[in-house]
Amino acid sequence: MGNQEMPLMEAPGEVSKLRALWRLMRPRQWLKNLLVFAPLVFTESFLRLAAWPPALIAFASFCLLSSTVYTLNDLHDAAEDRLHPKKRHRPIASGLVAPTKATALAAVLGVLGLLLAASVNPLVAVIAVGFLVVNALYTLVLRSRVLVDAFGISAGFLLRAAAGAAALHVSMSPWLFVLVLLLTLFLALGKRRSELRALQGATGSHRGVLERYTATLLDQLLAVTVSSTIALYAVYSFYQPMHAHSFMLTIPFVVYGLFRYLYLLAANDKVENPDEMLVADGPTLANLGLWAVSVVALLLLNRQGIL
Repeated sequence: MGNQEMPLMEAPGEVSKLRALWRLMRPRQWLKNLLVFAPLVFTESFLRLAAWPPALIAFASFCLLSSTVYTLNDLHDAAEDRLHPKKRHRPIASGLVAPTKATALAAVLGVLGLLLAASVNPLVAVIAVGFLVVNALYTLVLRSRVLVDAFGISAGFLLRAAAGAAALHVSMSPWLFVLVLLLTLFLALGKRRSELRALQGATGSHRGVLERYTATLLDQLLAVTVSSTIALYAVYSFYQPMHAHSFMLTIPFVVYGLFRYLYLLAANDKVENPDEMLVADGPTLANLGLWAVSVVALLLLNRQGIL
């Protein structure tokens, strides 16, 4: 009887380990990969059923590849994370996941992600490899270079959008390229601003690049990127072939979303990850949903000749 009860006694530990592996993959940050669907929407390809499978596979591929990157980053930063008041609770830094298991997990996720990308088409596979290379460079080199670190983060988002376009065999719109660049620079700089404020009076490990930033510089860069993003999106909306420039109705959602992020940066020092804010802040999530619904509705009405 004693031997038969042993698996039941070990089960909670096994569940805990599986949860730790799941946390290591950071599924909440898969929200970033929704950018893969941007070309699907803005080329109106979402109206074709045949366009959905390759887009969904590309999305799944980048979810796996993102988790590969997060796992490798945590492996690389484990010693530093143990000195951080918050990051020391991460699965590898806390000892919940052994480095050997984390390495095996990263290898499996990476191979599966690349195989999925290759199943869409060769160009998506090339972009997927580029995504891994850019993130490796970011971890090893770029994130320690002032300003370059923000562009390194932005590059990862641009590659997601490019993969979405490649999955549909369409060219990436110059509008989408510049908008993604400006928006992700804005989010990356906001993250640095929050991290810099959180350093005041804090102890423990922190990013060395933060010592090269100043609050004044980051506030100026945030002002430039937010104003540029709003201006470019407004011009883009006016160029849409719709009656009475109807696409401009989506501008208030964009302005509110950017302003809401600035408000959260000013009111809360803990906005270190934009994707975490998206799932935690109700007004931001509701605004994002309303923007998406309005965009799809306007495109559908325009396709029917109503606008």
